Amino acid sequence: MALPSSAEIRSAVKGLGLLLRGDDRALLCYDLSLDGFWRSFWLPLILLVAYVLIMRPEAAELAAYDDDITTFMLLQALKFLLGWAAYFALIGLVSRMFGLSQRFGIFVILYNWAQAITTAATLPILAAVTWDLLPVSVLAGWSTALLLAWLYIVVRIGRHGLGGTWPLAITISSLDLLVTLLMHRLVDLLL
Repeated sequence: MALPSSAEIRSAVKGLGLLLRGDDRALLCYDLSLDGFWRSFWLPLILLVAYVLIMRPEAAELAAYDDDITTFMLLQALKFLLGWAAYFALIGLVSRMFGLSQRFGIFVILYNWAQAITTAATLPILAAVTWDLLPVSVLAGWSTALLLAWLYIVVRIGRHGLGGTWPLAITISSLDLLVTLLMHRLVDLLL
């Protein structure tokens, strides 16, 4: 299976723009085939590695890991991966409960591409903060704005990708935040 092409990436960015406006033509911008499903995982994983390599933990965060930055970075990646898997498993159950199983793959494709695009948008800011070109407060502000944007994005993905009602789409978005927080907490407690 090949990595996504630059044309596929451009199309996904266009699709996300359409999705944010609630335009159903957004689905036409994605490869909704089985190959497209599996390919949608590549870019978020590559960007996750870049994110983990660029981020610089604060001294207090690193102290919890005996100043071992490698362990810290690996655990951050593990938190993301566990949260990702747990969220998809939960949405799989929710989609089955509401008779939307046939659209689960579309949801995953849109979610993965949105994850990749928002992570790619964060990397330059993260790098600038890591290299002391911007204050940490810029990253904190960006992260807050991105969280709000992300919740809106997931509502749109739940609505247009999964085909859920507005209340279900809002619940799906809320579950994303809840699962992420729970997985981070669980990994911190266990390790």
